[in-house]
Amino acid sequence: MHSEPPTPQSNTVPDQDIAALDYFDAHVHLDLMPTAGEVARSASSCNFGFFSCGVSPTDFFNTSKTLTGRASQPTAPGIRIGIGAHPWWIADGRINNADIEMMLDTISDVRFIGEIGLDFSSRFNDTEAQKRQLQAFKSICLKVAQTPASDAPKILSIHAVKSVDAVLDVLEETKALNRCRAILHWFSGSSDQLHRAVLAGCWFSVGEKSLKTGKGREYAKVYPADRLLTETDLPSSAHPACSIDDLLAGIERACKGLSQARGYDVQDEVIANAATLFGA
Repeated sequence: MHSEPPTPQSNTVPDQDIAALDYFDAHVHLDLMPTAGEVARSASSCNFGFFSCGVSPTDFFNTSKTLTGRASQPTAPGIRIGIGAHPWWIADGRINNADIEMMLDTISDVRFIGEIGLDFSSRFNDTEAQKRQLQAFKSICLKVAQTPASDAPKILSIHAVKSVDAVLDVLEETKALNRCRAILHWFSGSSDQLHRAVLAGCWFSVGEKSLKTGKGREYAKVYPADRLLTETDLPSSAHPACSIDDLLAGIERACKGLSQARGYDVQDEVIANAATLFGA
């Protein structure tokens, strides 16, 4: 038997806490870092904020407690914590149906959701694995679509590898787009899919890794200026014990790469966007 998880509190956090930052990491996995508490404590003194995306629903309350001091409080100045169900974990069975049900029960009480989505790359080309991913993602989006207008929008950080059309189909068919702001993390689809995502109102979080490819640099030129965010997607599997310096360096390189691609300094723009999206 599992005890009932605490109900997350939806305390309003003013957007000024993000607007005053120098940098904001819109997709990072502090739940995978043994140094998470230290990173969170150091972030404030570095004027650095972040959206910590979870990979498993069961980690959400522990991560909240580590980062904010309270399991029921997934926000703190400069910090936003998402409840997530990563498609890799769904595909290989590390996330089961009971975990998804727990997540669905929690979604109505939280604003930030991620990482969720679909991965149809060759690594996950098994029909049953893709079916499990799709079923979970649809159920999450249907729950998001049920959000009362007064509690909208939910903020979703979405993994869409070899699956952009499928992701957009689900967001549109479930009508989740009416109640959320969808961030496509590390976009790697086709130019036609990018056009479709832009028309659907999606946001884009961009990191230094995506800017290392020619396609990534070309896309960086055309993402809507008012829907552009920076990310690190840290930690790497080879270096899980990240420091705040690692996150800062990654975001600085992302800002530099985006600025070079777009022909102007994006730092103020991406902070203003983060404040708009992640603020109260």
